[in-house]
Amino acid sequence: MPLSFLDRARLDRGVEHLNRLGSRALAEFLMQLSATIGGQPAILRLLADYEDRLDPKRLRATGGDRMLPSPIRAVPADLGRAPE
Repeated sequence: MPLSFLDRARLDRGVEHLNRLGSRALAEFLMQLSATIGGQPAILRLLADYEDRLDPKRLRATGGDRMLPSPIRAVPADLGRAPE
């Protein structure tokens, strides 16, 4: 089931926050996730695939190491109101 726009935005922001916390926090998150879903072997396989296929230098060069900017913008409260 695909994520809604808002759920995807929440996921992106949560991942950015987790990334800022560093590799230890990421490791703790993955260990807790694997314990919750019973999927440590699957997570380890995915990590190995990422290590084999993704080159950090190429990702940085192409912008693949950054999240897309958030398209959500603040809207002025008076937008669309007739002037008094």
